[in-house]
Amino acid sequence: MNRELENISVVLVETLQAGNIGSAARAMKNMGLGRLKLVRPAQPINDECRMMAAGALDIVEAARTYTSLDEALCGEHLVVGTTSHRDRKQRQPLRSPRQIAPLIRRQAQAHRVALLFGPERGGLDDRTLSRCRYLVRIPTSFEHSVLNVAQSVMVLAYEIFSAPIEGSASPQRLATDQQREQMFRHMEKALTRIGFFAADNQEHLMKSIRNLFVPELTRRDVRIVRGMMSQLEWYAQEGHRILKTKTGRL
Repeated sequence: MNRELENISVVLVETLQAGNIGSAARAMKNMGLGRLKLVRPAQPINDECRMMAAGALDIVEAARTYTSLDEALCGEHLVVGTTSHRDRKQRQPLRSPRQIAPLIRRQAQAHRVALLFGPERGGLDDRTLSRCRYLVRIPTSFEHSVLNVAQSVMVLAYEIFSAPIEGSASPQRLATDQQREQMFRHMEKALTRIGFFAADNQEHLMKSIRNLFVPELTRRDVRIVRGMMSQLEWYAQEGHRILKTKTGRL
């Protein structure tokens, strides 16, 4: 297996049918991918799953199951989400599998990449898509645009497997998904403390703030932003004392 392919995970979120897990594992093995993560699957690994996996039973047996997306994405640097929506609210770059594949191969030389696939009926929800750095939509016929999970995995995995490696990965170590999420939680806490949000717009504004940080962030970028938030929190607590000391009054 190529080094960069070893750094790529397929993350199946809330898969409804265990057979689809097996089929996805088979598609992965066809295209040289081996890391499978399962987030809250509706069914446990069963005989149907094993049968559909065929020669990829080793991937199914090695798959790890997680109770939350946070756990599954811990340690991943680049998160790519799949969506079937043509009209979408997210502002992340939307690419086809062929367009995104060279970028994934390039970054996977030095970073871990997670490819997210949602449940069969509705795909990934908006909250999950909002934490993805890039979104991928597979072009399909308008007459019949529905792909099952395994088909989607196969199409994206094929393009990644076939893509040339253009350039090298980011010279600086990217922040992990966990570090980015901790940064966003810190920002929300600090902005709440200074009264930045109105009672009814906190979720909406935080989504807009996330959109400002769509590009890849390095660990240094995250440290700078969190340092700003820490200073903001400190001033919210101590600033009035400084003002009183300088002026002699509030």
